[in-house]
Amino acid sequence: MRSGFRRGVLLSLLLCLTAASLAYPQTYEYQDSGFGVRLSLPAGWRWIGPDRWGDQQSTLVLREPETRQDIKLYVQILSTPDIISADAMDKKLLRGVEYKVRQRTKEGYKDYHLRENSCELHSVGGRSALSWVSEFTESGRNMVEYFTRVRSANTNALFFAKLPAERFDDFQRRVDAIVETLEIR
Repeated sequence: MRSGFRRGVLLSLLLCLTAASLAYPQTYEYQDSGFGVRLSLPAGWRWIGPDRWGDQQSTLVLREPETRQDIKLYVQILSTPDIISADAMDKKLLRGVEYKVRQRTKEGYKDYHLRENSCELHSVGGRSALSWVSEFTESGRNMVEYFTRVRSANTNALFFAKLPAERFDDFQRRVDAIVETLEIR
C-alpha cells in the first residue's frame, strides 16, 4: 500500500513539474559583468562567445535552436561617456542607420538599402533604441538585415541578423522578445 502511495505521489509531482514547465517555459540568463550586459534567452537558445576585440568591443552570437538562425550582439564600451539629451541621442541613432547602409554598400552589397518606413525609435530597459530593416539580394534571393541599436551614455549595443525576407516577420517577433530583456550600463 505504501509503495503504491509513493508511486502516486511521485507521478503527481512529475505531472505537476511537467505542467509547470509548459506553462512557464525556462529562460536562460546571459550575463557579461565585464561589459555590463545582461539578457534573457528562451529555452533552447544558445550563445557563442563573446569574442572580445578592438577597443572595448565584443560580439556575441545568439542561436535559435529550431531554425539555427543566428543574431549577433555587438557591444562597445565607449571610452568617453556620451552624455547628451534624449532628442540628441535619437538623432544620433538615426544617423547611424545611414552610416550602416553606406558601410554595407562598401562591403559589396550593391542593392543594399533601407526598407521604407522601417525605422522605429523606442526604448529598451529605459535606454534609447532604434530598430530598422535593410533589404538586399543575395544569389538572386530577397534578403533582409534586421537591426536594433540600444544606447546609453557608456555603451553602444547592436543586435543584427541577416535572413531570407520571407522568414523575417516570424523571426522578428521572437528576436524582439530577447531584445526587450537587454540591460546595459
